[in-house]
Amino acid sequence: MKLEELFANLLQEPVESLNDETSPRNTRSWDSLKHVELVMAVEGTYSVQFSMPEIAGLNTMGSIRQLLKLKGVEA
Repeated sequence: MKLEELFANLLQEPVESLNDETSPRNTRSWDSLKHVELVMAVEGTYSVQFSMPEIAGLNTMGSIRQLLKLKGVEA
């Protein structure tokens, strides 16, 4: 599953409206609860685990994609 599809499903947003700049500041449906759900879904979907400091830095879809790449995962 592509990262955009995962975000679209969880945030209930059109996939074409999402990009690496998507964040809680510009996406009404991305609140603190959705953030936790996104992190858990990304970890489960891509079989990775994020540390608390890593999670604290995940504030855009692009930052999540970048961290996945650092962990050897193409998203």
